[in-house]
Amino acid sequence: MSYRFLDHTADLGVEVSGESTEELFQSCLDALREWSFHEVGSSEVTHNVELSADTETELWFKFLNEVVFYMDKNEAPLTLSLKEYHLGCSCYLRAELTMAEQGKRKQAVKAFTLHNFGFTAQMIFDV
Repeated sequence: MSYRFLDHTADLGVEVSGESTEELFQSCLDALREWSFHEVGSSEVTHNVELSADTETELWFKFLNEVVFYMDKNEAPLTLSLKEYHLGCSCYLRAELTMAEQGKRKQAVKAFTLHNFGFTAQMIFDV
């Protein structure tokens, strides 16, 4: 699993990769944490996330919105443990998302878009 930051005119570009869906999600969390936080707090909170969507892209969109929601509360993303992940006529994700409380923010992420989605995805975050 890995990520790299991309040059972008006004926003944050990130390319993430992984050998599995869980690694792809984790690479995204790692990139967001590095870019958005100076430090992470020592106490952790785990959120149970359950999402459904019509497409895999929409599922990603909903998941990243959930992460940004918690980041707005100064929680830094740490780990994701996928419990269920189904694709098909309808897509479903159930996971435990662990966040560090009281992170010290560098920059805020407001929103994102997905580009070239697959097991490597490029995202542009509106900052």
